[in-house]
Amino acid sequence: MICSNCNGENPPGQTVCVHCGRELVSATSPPPASTSAAPDAAAGPAPASPPLPGPSVPPPAPPGNLVATVIPYKNVPALVAYYLGVFSIIPCVGLPLGIAAVVLGILGLRRAKKNPESKGKVHAWVGIIVGGVFGLLYLLLTILMVVGLIMMHADRM
Repeated sequence: MICSNCNGENPPGQTVCVHCGRELVSATSPPPASTSAAPDAAAGPAPASPPLPGPSVPPPAPPGNLVATVIPYKNVPALVAYYLGVFSIIPCVGLPLGIAAVVLGILGLRRAKKNPESKGKVHAWVGIIVGGVFGLLYLLLTILMVVGLIMMHADRM
């Protein structure tokens, strides 16, 4: 079906143009009823209304894509990296969770690059960045604690 507004090709059965968002009127369906009085026959046919100014309306997203964008259930490594990165904030377990978040985040990015339909790039990046930052922070704190204990033990001798 061809859109009367943008002349874009649309799949059969579509009610809204996938290119401009306007409602499609098929050749078999009657035109929408006019609320104004009938035009004067001597004036000829009414001119076509000009397209509305402003940005075009994006086509509505298919129902499954919205959920996959918010929760990338098709990219499990990215999703797990995200949660491990967030939980790496917890002090005692931050180091191992941070390392796992970075590794799984890289795997999630690879999967998203290989199969873009699986989504999850943002979740993978959050896992890499947050897990990396807190993993390094807890690694440094662990090293400082060990050095402090060694120095304290050396002072006693």
